[in-house]
Amino acid sequence: MIPTFLLQRFSILLAGAGIVLGTAVAEASTPAARDLFEIHVRPTLIQHCIQCHGETEQEGGLQLTSLDALLKGGDSGPAIVPGNADESLILEALRFESFEMPPAGQLKDPVVEGFANWISAGAPWPEGLILEPTPVITEDDREWWCYQPIADPVVPDIDHNGWCRNEIDRFVVHRLTQESLQPAEEASASQLARRLHFALTGLPPTCPPPTSGEDDANSPDEWYEAKIDELLSSPAYGEHQARFWLDLVRYADSDGYNADHARPHAHLFRDYVIRSFNDDKPYDRFVCEQLAGDEIDPGNRDALIGTMYLRHWIYEWNQRDVEGQWQEIISDITETTADVFLAQGLKCARCHDHKFDPLLQRDFFALKAFFTPLLPREDFPVADIDARTKHQDQLAKWEAATESLRDRLHEIETPALLAHATREGVDKFTQEIQSMIACRQCDRSEYEHQIASLASNQFDLHPDKLPEYLDSETETERQHLRKQLAQFDHLKPKPLPTLPFVAGDVGPHSPPTLIPDQDTSPIDPGYPTILDPEPAEILPIPAVLQSTGRRSTLAKWITDSNNPLTARVIVNRLWQQHFGRGLTETASDFGRLGTPPSHPELLDWLATRFMEDGWSLKKLHRRILISATYRQSSTRPMDEQIAEVDPQNVWLWRMTPRRLSGEEIHDAMLVASREMATDKRAIYKKVKRNKLDPLLAAFDFPDRVRSQGKRHRTTTSPQALLLMNNSWMHDRAKRLAKEFAEDSVDELVDQVHPRLFHRTATEWDRERAAGFISAYPSESDDANDQEAKTALLHAYLCSSEMIYVD
Repeated sequence: MIPTFLLQRFSILLAGAGIVLGTAVAEASTPAARDLFEIHVRPTLIQHCIQCHGETEQEGGLQLTSLDALLKGGDSGPAIVPGNADESLILEALRFESFEMPPAGQLKDPVVEGFANWISAGAPWPEGLILEPTPVITEDDREWWCYQPIADPVVPDIDHNGWCRNEIDRFVVHRLTQESLQPAEEASASQLARRLHFALTGLPPTCPPPTSGEDDANSPDEWYEAKIDELLSSPAYGEHQARFWLDLVRYADSDGYNADHARPHAHLFRDYVIRSFNDDKPYDRFVCEQLAGDEIDPGNRDALIGTMYLRHWIYEWNQRDVEGQWQEIISDITETTADVFLAQGLKCARCHDHKFDPLLQRDFFALKAFFTPLLPREDFPVADIDARTKHQDQLAKWEAATESLRDRLHEIETPALLAHATREGVDKFTQEIQSMIACRQCDRSEYEHQIASLASNQFDLHPDKLPEYLDSETETERQHLRKQLAQFDHLKPKPLPTLPFVAGDVGPHSPPTLIPDQDTSPIDPGYPTILDPEPAEILPIPAVLQSTGRRSTLAKWITDSNNPLTARVIVNRLWQQHFGRGLTETASDFGRLGTPPSHPELLDWLATRFMEDGWSLKKLHRRILISATYRQSSTRPMDEQIAEVDPQNVWLWRMTPRRLSGEEIHDAMLVASREMATDKRAIYKKVKRNKLDPLLAAFDFPDRVRSQGKRHRTTTSPQALLLMNNSWMHDRAKRLAKEFAEDSVDELVDQVHPRLFHRTATEWDRERAAGFISAYPSESDDANDQEAKTALLHAYLCSSEMIYVD
């Protein structure tokens, strides 16, 4: 019911409406009146009001999109009294004198006073104006390239005098021609062989350089494609490819932060990734296992290991703000998932709508809602649906028969155990968290169990010492209860095999996902609004899994062939791996802050073929590597025209040389000294976040705290100093020198050059080596001096030819 005093105001308003409206129209034509409206009123109503008081929603019956609507008002009466600011309800609300609007907080005084001056001036309003909310996602946003469906473009009909070897080349040479550029000549067979080995296995070739016949441009190139197939079948392929994925998912063998505790089971994920690449596991399956292996294939140990993807966040064991840290963990998983699979920089949308990309704050929390029910597990059962069902049915019988006994044991044991907890203990937690910890799991909410489980990492309980903690009478009762409980052991099912360091859901229901500091209802799982504005329809899963089905729903959406992002993202990552630069340079950000693709049609054509090939990464590698584009020489000089048109080689007029990664340098040294059989590859080194391997760190190994889509490629003096002075490098040179102890310098050079540089030594190489040996300061006059040979070999190992691929 409208209060009497508001009805009186409304009557006065109606009586003078003709005069007031006439004044409004007259005032609207003055510059001062227009300024008041445009500077203060229009922005305030659009930004803060019409979301809840607009065409589709009118809280309190109030609409604020037009002058008529303001005069009509809502359940409490007219919103404004033109000419009388102090009698206007909307101003009372803006001043927080009655209603307090907007709910997010009081506006600044100049804005409120500007609104008051506008009302006092007669509330001038442009004739016929209806306010509409500023579109959060514009048509220009919808036309951004990465949100368009993946096309299957027509391959350009161009062969460039027989240069093209496959469709990739036709796209590339078509673009080169448009820029008045020409591709480079083909690299030599020995260069291509070395390039292929490092590209696919991260190791130097151990076979002799190709013969001159193979190096002949007119000879068949079956050897080249056969070499690709051989390397794709090598176990070293998966070991090399895994490191790119481990960078993306920020894999490490330690927690990070100050304590940086070890993660003894993390290596299972690393080995899983290596196996997956070697088996050419379809990429869509690979993605689904990591996001939801426990929901899609609970009896498959490998699928469960895949969920370790959800465990690579950094973590501080002694962080007492367990709830705050848990939110950081879930947010980190959300951001990483958006980066890795979708190349969408959602991090900014955590606090507000993205300033440049059509990614809303609500999108961040809708994606986060898929992970809200997550629960880290150290004892996840490995069993299929049938085995899980039988086990659960039998366990339910045991639990029903022993409920009262277990409840009383909990009452006796838990308080004593918590009171004597060691390490960090429980008394420093808040009372609320202590209550969560003290509850039986069946009495906790889903969220309480998540927090209690995370907090339990900080203390140890000692049930073996309970006889010391309890008085004799209570201990006697406890022992009696334990004996009674043992009488029901025949009902208890045999334990299922379990797996540590994985993740599942806390149960079939999820805690709510809320936007912090906002009075909003819980956010349902969903996808970026620009791609699908509707909440996700969660797929049903067997009840025995005690999971929500949210992550398998997300995995299905990400790997859907109609998703415009996923295939483009992984194709671009492989292209970046082989050319040093992706078709889209910003491999983990396809938004406006990133770089649009240089060859958009080629990217879409490859993404289409990739999905047609069953999401096979090996076939994609092969398609790229057999192209003439990949086989180009890297030694073509840059002339004036190229320097003006394409100094960064965006249009691919040659192959770009690259420096080896830290892992490749490490492994190449072991291959050179013939120690690879006894000393494992760098991929198997433990990654301790706060203490990285010195050699790898010097050559830009990431700290694995955040997802990294592309490593830095720096050239620094510490790198040169490390290669020159590191004892491990000197040991490899000594090992190599011992092998050639009885050889002359010429013989050494002839044997070492093919091994290190994959080419035959020249007369100039021999002369330069002889000059080095003769000039080397040594106490010995022996031309076969071992110290000088070691120094020569050490120089070879540190050379640019050793650590660069051209």
